[in-house]
Amino acid sequence: MTWLNSPLVLIALVILPFLWAFWRNNWPLVGFLTAGNALVLFLVQLTKQITTVPRPYRLNPHILGVKTNIPSDYSFPSLHAGLATFFAWVMSYLFPKLSWLWFSILAIIAFSRVYFGLHYPRDIIAGFSLATLIFWALIFLTRHRQNFSSFAKANARRKIFHLFYGLTLVALMGLQMPMQWLFLLLLIIICSIIILFPILPHKFRLLINYFERSGKQQLWGPFFFTLSAFLAYLLFPSPIASAAILYLAVGDSVNALVGSFFHLPPQQKRLEATLAAAGASFLIALPYVSPLAALSGSLVTALFEFSEPKIRGHKINDNILIPIASGLAILLVKI
Repeated sequence: MTWLNSPLVLIALVILPFLWAFWRNNWPLVGFLTAGNALVLFLVQLTKQITTVPRPYRLNPHILGVKTNIPSDYSFPSLHAGLATFFAWVMSYLFPKLSWLWFSILAIIAFSRVYFGLHYPRDIIAGFSLATLIFWALIFLTRHRQNFSSFAKANARRKIFHLFYGLTLVALMGLQMPMQWLFLLLLIIICSIIILFPILPHKFRLLINYFERSGKQQLWGPFFFTLSAFLAYLLFPSPIASAAILYLAVGDSVNALVGSFFHLPPQQKRLEATLAAAGASFLIALPYVSPLAALSGSLVTALFEFSEPKIRGHKINDNILIPIASGLAILLVKI
């Protein structure tokens, strides 16, 4: 039964629905899965950092039931329970007659986490509740998209992808992974896709086209996003780097999404969208830096989003500018 503690279990819970969606050319489902899994991963890690609840085996070492893959992070809530719950809801939505199977898998995984001494029952309940809320919130949002024009929908898909890409990067940083190698790998993969795009399989090109702008600028957004996140990781301490990446992921995405929802021109930064982005950026950075530091970074982000600074008539890429500028602003406040 100890195989249930393997990282492969989490990978399978995430990958299997993606494989089915890709096989069926269901690109909206790919977006739904990307958003849902990224939200579960990020919010679980964020909650762990806020609550700092030690795992049961830390207080009672004799109850530890595994010898390998022993997690060293905090306990509340359970990431396994969260991802397994989202998996169960998605698969039940797709294959309702087999819902008993999907929730049985959830129950077995949840039981194993408590049995191995890795989680308290409350951690399981919290993970289940969080993932359930995320699933049904996304269902509600996908059924109420009539306020978006066709262009706004395409732009919204791109911004939503960038949002959850940033959230995932920050969540992985919280897991203390070897991020320098991950960033390098991501940059190599993105560059390879850009170069080989014309000869990639048709399905893969359709998937990219669904989430990215077409034309010569295709995929340069994710490239510069990843590069700036890597630079923030190298230049700043981990909490400041996390906040700087979140400013870009949340600030830019909220700005564009608010503008699209209220039928504001996507290329024109409006005061309403900028204020919404500043507020969201401030709140999302609070678990990582002090309120004053979070405010300084969010104001810098809002300033660049609203003003769109240019050099010799050419707009500066905010994917590069925002993380570095906001990180420096936080450093200045901390001095």
